[in-house]
Amino acid sequence: MDLVLFDRWFYTKELMLSLNSMVNYLIFVRKNSEIRRELESMEMGEKKIKLLEFTYYRDGKKISDATYIAFLRKIFDHRTEEYYDWAFATNLKEVNLDEIVGKYKIRWRIENIFRVQDEATIKSKSLNINVRYFLFVYEQVLEAIWYLYFSKEMSFKRFIIELSETCSKMVDNEERKRKIRS
Repeated sequence: MDLVLFDRWFYTKELMLSLNSMVNYLIFVRKNSEIRRELESMEMGEKKIKLLEFTYYRDGKKISDATYIAFLRKIFDHRTEEYYDWAFATNLKEVNLDEIVGKYKIRWRIENIFRVQDEATIKSKSLNINVRYFLFVYEQVLEAIWYLYFSKEMSFKRFIIELSETCSKMVDNEERKRKIRS
């Protein structure tokens, strides 16, 4: 195992202290006032790493440790076409800041698969098993097409909206052609 990825709710001194000696980690950091202040002092597209030393009290003993915080200011996301600020805690001394967001997004893929399946579920009240089966297969085909060809470029919701708009245009064009022929 090369790297363990954690959501922002796992950004705790206890966890980092436990993990520092066992496994490489990357934790999405909640943007508290200190993190926001650091990000706001940076230029658009700037990336940097700072050592964060911290103390922690366990069983009445003071324990000191450190982690690295990677700051990335206004990084463009091609899928959403927006800029985002990122902050990650890691115990890696050498971090490729150009790849760090992509590595973290791997964690999202698991959650996204479940979310996309919920979004893709076509709800039918039909009692006809053939209709229900057809809609299930159709849903799976749409999800597979999105995942294989478009998931890195756009969200599933955006894919469905664009697909719907394209289909509507095609239907409108066919209706115009029929009117012209008549």
